[in-house]
Formats: sequence, C-alpha cells, structure tokens
Amino acid sequence: MEARRRELGDFLRSRRNRLAPQDAGFTPGPRRRTPGLRREEVAAAADVSLTWYTWLEQGRVSGVSRQVLDSLARALRLSDAEHRHLLELAGDPAAEPAAPAAVTCEIRDLLRMVEPNLGHVVTRCFDLVAWNAPVDALFRDMPRPPAAEDLNVVWLMFHNPWMRDRFPEWEAEARRLTALVRNEAGRQAGNPRFQRLVDRLNATSPEFRAFWASHDITPFTPSERRFRHPALGEITLRFMKINVENDPDQSVLVHYAPPGSATAAALARLTGA
Repeated sequence: MEARRRELGDFLRSRRNRLAPQDAGFTPGPRRRTPGLRREEVAAAADVSLTWYTWLEQGRVSGVSRQVLDSLARALRLSDAEHRHLLELAGDPAAEPAAPAAVTCEIRDLLRMVEPNLGHVVTRCFDLVAWNAPVDALFRDMPRPPAAEDLNVVWLMFHNPWMRDRFPEWEAEARRLTALVRNEAGRQAGNPRFQRLVDRLNATSPEFRAFWASHDITPFTPSERRFRHPALGEITLRFMKINVENDPDQSVLVHYAPPGSATAAALARLTGA
C-alpha cells in the first residue's frame, strides 16, 4: 500500500511539473519560478483542497474516489493511457501473486508453429520463460546471465552490452521499454518481484534511473524493431503480442518478417527452416 501511494504521488508530481500553466488555463506571472503547475493550481482546477492534494502527492492519502481521480486527470490534461495508469495506482493494493504458471504444451506448440519467426514468452514482470529455436539462432552469441533472475528483458536491455550492439536504436528501445514497465507499475504495486526488479535497476543503471524518473508511460502496441546481426546485417522485424487468456501473467511476443520478403528468406536460412 505504501509503495503504491508513493508511486501515485510521484506520478502526479511529474505530470504537474510537465504541464505549462497556459495549457491549463493559467497566466504565468513575471516572477514565476515553479516548473509546470503549482499544487494550488492543480487543487483549484480539480476542485479539491490544497492540503488534501499536498497530502496526496506526499503519499499520505488512501481511498481516493473515482470522481476525484477523473477530476485530477482533467486538471492535469492526462492522456487516456495516463488516466488509466492513475486509476490503477490509486486502486486497492494487489494481492501478492502466485508463482507464474508453467508454460503449457499448447504455448510451446505455438512457438514452434511461428518458426522461422521469433517467438518467446514473457511474464508481466518481463521475465523470459520460454522461446523457440529461431530466438536461439539469432541470439546464440548473446552472453547468458549467470543468475536465473536476470533472464529478464529489462535487465538484459540495460546490463548486457550485446543488446546495445544489436539494437541500432538502443536508446529509443530502452526508453520505450522503461515506459512499458512504468505502464505496468500500477497493476504490479503489490508484486515483490516487480518491485525488486525496479529497485535493482534504479540502483545499478543511471540510464534506467533517468528514464524511470521521467514517469513516461506507454501501453503495448504492435510496431517494428531494427536488429543488427553479424550474418544478416540490419533487419527490420514487425512484432506483436498474444495474451494467454488462461494465464494473464504470460504473453507470447512474436517478431516476424512479412511472408515472401528478403528478411523472411534470411530468417529461414539462418534457422535452417
């Protein structure tokens, strides 16, 4: 509960500091030194008391109503994704989750079916729990972490030099991944595994710490990603996520090339398909 309230306060403060006074209908005076909006301006726009809003940012308030949260979202000009994130952060603390379920034979069959495209299974904490042969073929020279806990997409992105070499747009990828982690924070506030991951990354990676402090969030959307490979050169793969309905902690992420494309042929050669 305390971690969730602290996260909620940090998020509100970050959005307040980013909103220009004129964008919220306020006229900044000549001596204004506060970046973004003042607390009293947010409180007035949301029709709440300054004292209460101050306590909310300080993590001293629980049980905020939906009506007030919606009012704060309007006052801070939150996007739909940010509004949803605010609601999740203000929700009841999540029960400590059970251990992730094993990857089923049906999911492993699906991983084989998408070959020669790349398929792997990730948890909502971004742990890698299964992958297919093309992933091994494309990433076979990637050093594997000595600890099982570090077989995690976010940890590898920030702590494995191989990742920086293989992603030509590493910083953009790392920022997007951090925003995806932020997007999950409200749902995972009661998950000690998630909190431990974020704490370790903040303690060991200045880049993650800076990206995390921005409070940028983004929901997952299918897109494209560029890879650099010693045998294939630079290739662009599309990617999408398939949620596992009977286990909401798991998702199947597929990177694929358009059928009949040169990239598809290159993947087939690499994997011997």
